[in-house]
Amino acid sequence: MYYKIYSCIGKYLLSLLALMFSITACSGDNNDNKEEKKPDIPTEVERPVTEAKPIQLWIDAHANFSRFGNKDNIKLYLEKIKATGFNEIYLDVKPGIGYALYNSDIIPKLTTWGDETLTRDWDYLEYWIEEAERQDIKVIASLSTLGFGFTRNKTGLIYDDNKWNGKTQMKMNNNDPNDLLDMRDIASVDAAMLNPCLPEVQSFVISIIEEIATKYPKLKGICLDYCRWWGSDYGFSDATISAFRTYSGETVNSRNDILTSTGGPGVLYSKWIEFRTMTITNLVTNIRSKIKAINPKMELHLWASADWGSRYGVGQNWASKKYTSSNSNWQYTDNYNKTGFAEQLDVFSLGAYADAVWKSENPNSVWSVENFVTTYSKYTMGDCKVNGSINTPAYGNNATKISDAVYLCLKNTDGLMVFDISHVINLDQWKAIKAGIDRIYKK
Repeated sequence: MYYKIYSCIGKYLLSLLALMFSITACSGDNNDNKEEKKPDIPTEVERPVTEAKPIQLWIDAHANFSRFGNKDNIKLYLEKIKATGFNEIYLDVKPGIGYALYNSDIIPKLTTWGDETLTRDWDYLEYWIEEAERQDIKVIASLSTLGFGFTRNKTGLIYDDNKWNGKTQMKMNNNDPNDLLDMRDIASVDAAMLNPCLPEVQSFVISIIEEIATKYPKLKGICLDYCRWWGSDYGFSDATISAFRTYSGETVNSRNDILTSTGGPGVLYSKWIEFRTMTITNLVTNIRSKIKAINPKMELHLWASADWGSRYGVGQNWASKKYTSSNSNWQYTDNYNKTGFAEQLDVFSLGAYADAVWKSENPNSVWSVENFVTTYSKYTMGDCKVNGSINTPAYGNNATKISDAVYLCLKNTDGLMVFDISHVINLDQWKAIKAGIDRIYKK
């Protein structure tokens, strides 16, 4: 009995020794009898890289007309733009004068502005796209949607041909229903604008956007500027009143039914506001449909003032259709929320063009960058991306204010847009902008 127990134990020990020898031998064969090197355990773990938001710089056509008249300057400033931290540009290619800074078959090429005349034998927009691509910078083409004339010297598309007679926005002068002024004759406006409620105007505007989207497929997007009525007392032509009657079913005995002789709201005012706003929303919707039919990946952007509460006067309801304003707001009908166009946009450029950066600088007003970039979402309700945009000349050489404004936009919105490169250059704001960007994306 003891023999069998010892015999079993012996066999077990022999098997164990054989297994240990086998493991040792294999280890020696694989390492050539050298000590195995083990990888070092990292003492620091790198933080995941945060994807950069769109950081955009606007390049205005008028202010930079001669500056970018040659290719070398475009290359030079694209390098500067990249080094500062921008990764996208808004390039103005159809300014308010109504001429083109691209190869258009529809509108004339812009060669003269004031006393400056430039002749290019190259495609301005195409060259920007090519050079920006080398710097890994995306290009969004911007245009003055309804602007087609420079009123101060009466130049531009709508002064070239009398076919535009009766198609511009008309002002009711001094609230007198019998005194209408053609916008083409008012020097104080930035651009003479066409009447968006006219089907032929909408078709013309959409044809220009269709041309840009078709000819320049590498564009990231197209941005609409001046896509509105000029002001609350503009748009009172006979054609507009007729369109309003058709839309509302109301009888308009006098234009003072809309705005009284003292400038106050008339009995049809809120219906008028809804009609004008729906006109702009329909235009934005039709533009989006055209762009997406050509290139589903091309984005639609729109710039407008961040002060939503004042936009009803120019017909821009950049809110979601889901947003309903307070019942105490007498200027809105029960159906006003249906005019919201946020869902039609890929990106809304939120014009936080306020002199005050922080709310504490202007505590009793909505007008501060901080307020605008922290309250917009109650209006857009997630229907589109929103990039905070700032007007840097408001801050001059105050590097702290510039940095703070940049930081607030990048922290609280989906991106940043800076207007405009001419001010950044003239006021030498590059370092201050970069400092604001680095507060979010410090390397």
